[in-house]
Amino acid sequence: MSVWQPMDTAPKDGTAIQACIWANGSDNVISWHADVLLGSDGLPCGAWAFASEQEPPSCWTDGWCWEVNEDGEPSAKPMAWMPLPEGDA
Repeated sequence: MSVWQPMDTAPKDGTAIQACIWANGSDNVISWHADVLLGSDGLPCGAWAFASEQEPPSCWTDGWCWEVNEDGEPSAKPMAWMPLPEGDA
């Protein structure tokens, strides 16, 4: 049985994980994507994105979690993670 872990320990190699996201529950399947776009500082940045067909929080832009979304509002960041249940990877 897996237990929730802090997001700073989540894999950032593209592995899909189960995540708990405030206001979107705990059944979210997301993965980290490095060097997706250029940040406001002009440097490449990474972001969490949904790895399956699920409804993202409304504060995410097109299924992507940024510091600030396209409306200038903070995105609800994933709060905890665990490996996907056996057979869902």
